[in-house]
Amino acid sequence: MKKIFIAVLLFVGIVSFAQDINQKTGKDQKEKLTPEQRNEKHLQKLTSELNLDKKQQEQFKQLLAERSAKAEKFRDARKDSKTKPTAEEREAFKKQMEAEKTANDAKVKAILNADQYTKWTALKKDHDHKGKNHHRGDFKTPQERDAAHLQKLTTELNLNADQQKKVSELLSDRSTKMAMLKKSRKDTKPTDAEKDAMKKQMEEDHKANDAKMKAILNADQYKKWTAIQKEHKDKMKDHRKDKM
Repeated sequence: MKKIFIAVLLFVGIVSFAQDINQKTGKDQKEKLTPEQRNEKHLQKLTSELNLDKKQQEQFKQLLAERSAKAEKFRDARKDSKTKPTAEEREAFKKQMEAEKTANDAKVKAILNADQYTKWTALKKDHDHKGKNHHRGDFKTPQERDAAHLQKLTTELNLNADQQKKVSELLSDRSTKMAMLKKSRKDTKPTDAEKDAMKKQMEEDHKANDAKMKAILNADQYKKWTAIQKEHKDKMKDHRKDKM
C-alpha cells in the first residue's frame, strides 16, 4: 500500500502540470496516440500559443516526458491497488499536490520570459475555470445551457434568425429527452438488455438530430457543424480515457 500511495503522489505532479500547460490540445484524433505523439501535440500547441524558442521547446519537451513517465507509474499503481487510502494518506496526498503544483509553476516560470509566463498563467486560469464548470455543470439550468449553446452555435455557424429559432427548438427537445433519461436511470438500475436498447435509441436519436440539423443549415454551415461534433466527441473519448 505504501508503494502504491507513493506512486499516487508522483502522479500529482502530472495532474498539476497537465493543467499548467492547458492540458489536452484540441484532443487527440480517433486513433490512439502514443505518449510521445501526445507530448508532441502539446508541445506544438505551447510553441504556437507562447511563441517558444528552440531552447524553451527542449525544456518543455523534457517536462512533458517526465509527466508521461509519472503517468505510467500511476496507471500501474492503480491496477495493483486493492485498498483505499486512509484519511491521513489523503491529507498527505493533498499537501503533496499543493507542493507539486508550486514546484511545476516554478519550473515553467524559469523557462518562460515575463510576457510568456503571463500568457501561460492566463491559459491555466481559463483551463481551470472550464474544468470546474465542466464537472459542476456551471450550476446552470437546462434552459441556460441551451441558450449558451445556441449563442455559441450562432457565432460559430453564423446562424440567421430563422435558423436560431429552429436550432433552439432542437436543443430544447434534446434537453427534455436527457431529463427523462436521467430520471429513468435514477429510479431503477437498467438491465443489460435495457442498456443495449438505450444505446440503440441514442444512436437513432443522434441520426435523427443530425438529419434535422442538415435540413436547417446550408452546406458550409453543416460542414462546420460536423467538424465541431467530431471535436466534441473526441474530447469526450479522451476525457473518459483520462478517468480510467
